[in-house]
This record gives sequence, C-alpha cells and structure tokens, in this order.
Amino acid sequence: MVQLLPALVALALLLVRPVADAAMAKYTFTVGSMQISQLCSSTSIIAVNGQLPGPSIEVNEGDDVAVKVVNNSPYNVTIHWHGVLQLMTPWADGPSMVTQCPIQPSSSYTYRFSVPGQEGTLWWHAHSSFLRATVYGAFIIRPRRGNAYPFPAPDKEVPIVLGNRCRSCIVSHSLLVIEDTKKSLTFSCLWMRLSCHEQASGGTAM
Repeated sequence: MVQLLPALVALALLLVRPVADAAMAKYTFTVGSMQISQLCSSTSIIAVNGQLPGPSIEVNEGDDVAVKVVNNSPYNVTIHWHGVLQLMTPWADGPSMVTQCPIQPSSSYTYRFSVPGQEGTLWWHAHSSFLRATVYGAFIIRPRRGNAYPFPAPDKEVPIVLGNRCRSCIVSHSLLVIEDTKKSLTFSCLWMRLSCHEQASGGTAM
C-alpha cells in the first residue's frame, strides 16, 4: 500500500491540474431586432448584441464557459454550440425541445459547460426555427496557455464566418412552425418540468 501511495498522489495531481488551470469565460448574448442594409434594401433581422455575425467566443482548452442568453426578440430561441462535445453537460447542447425548452420572449437562461480536450475553430448558432440564419458566430478554443500549437504557430489569426440571407424575411416563413411549437410546449415538456420552470422564470443568474 505504501508503494502505491506515490502513484496515487501523482494521479490525483494529474486529475486536479485541469481544474486548477481552468478559467471562467463569461458572455452575455442579448437576442433582439436590428436593422441591416444589404442587397440594396433595408430590413429588420434577429441578431445577437446588434451584430451580424454575432460576437465570437474565445476560450482556452479546459476553460469553463457561461453564456447568459437574454431573449428580447418576439420568438422562442435556443443556442447550440456546434462541435462542443458537452462532456457531462448534455443539457447545455441547445437543440430546442430535445435538451431544453426554448427560451421564451422576455426571459433569459444561462448555459454552463466546459471545453476539456478540445481545440479548434467551431461556431454557435440558434437552434430554433430559422433564427439560425442570422443568429450565429464563431466559437474559438485555443490550446491551453503554455501548450504549443500542433502546427507552426500562425503569425495572425482572422476568423472568417460566412452566412447566407435571402431578400425575404426568413423568420416570417416559420411562424406556423413556431405557433405549433407553442401549442405542444406543455405536453412536450412535462418530463422537463424543472427546466421549463427555470426558463419561464428567467433562468439561472450569471
């Protein structure tokens, strides 16, 4: 038993190190309307923080992430973190009516998850109706501080986020789907009663 003690101590230190090195990255996403002028016309869209694309999330491998989503739009919304493994936090994945009830208008919800063992350029986007057409942005996970890139370090990094928008209002074509979702909300969320209650009452505070 005495001979095993050094090995157990080393294993414990290995497990504790990622937690000790992890930082907490906090963001606030305010979903609401904004006017844009593209394709020779001006139109109102739903976006995050008045930006298109939305703000980039930049963290280091192993960091904890907390994103408070404030829904000031007239539509239900959820956010999906595309490519994030969601180890031990599947409820933070974001698909509407699958891992959570949607964040209702005039409500808020805070997503909390970690990004251990992941590096790269991912993205986040709305995962309800066609809001994903304008509610999206980059999600960048850099190597942990002190760790080298798995390739020669770049001189400069410039995230490029591409999107596609039609001249007509995409959201208006999905109103029927949204109305159907509202009708089925009560029945579909019986098994998620606690989650529904949290989001209806304003979600988790930052």
